[in-house]
Amino acid sequence: MSDSGLCAHLAEIDERRASADVLWGALLETYAAQNLAAILESDWPEARLAYWHVQGRHEVDFVIEAGRDSVAIEVKAAARWDDRDLAALRAFLEKTARCRVALLAHGGAETVKLAERLWAVPLAAVLA
Repeated sequence: MSDSGLCAHLAEIDERRASADVLWGALLETYAAQNLAAILESDWPEARLAYWHVQGRHEVDFVIEAGRDSVAIEVKAAARWDDRDLAALRAFLEKTARCRVALLAHGGAETVKLAERLWAVPLAAVLA
């Protein structure tokens, strides 16, 4: 199902128990994909939404490509993160010289600069 809101409703997932549900991460990523696609279509039509995957090692949820430049976005429901949550973004930055910024889009409220071109940003701000 591609509509995350309808899927959450049909699965009876609400705010009170969302983070404990096994579908929560997938629903959140679907929600982010829907919103990113809409934002790009209306505000940045020349950009393309993709993902990055290295078999068995790293995965970045979303890569926005425009020309030769890119932005990497990893979605995390929780407000806290550790080095494992950043490994794929760091690998992408290392392999992609034209990546302007890598974002860990998290469920918290703070924006934090983690390294050069690497930021933790609230998901709500990324999708605003």
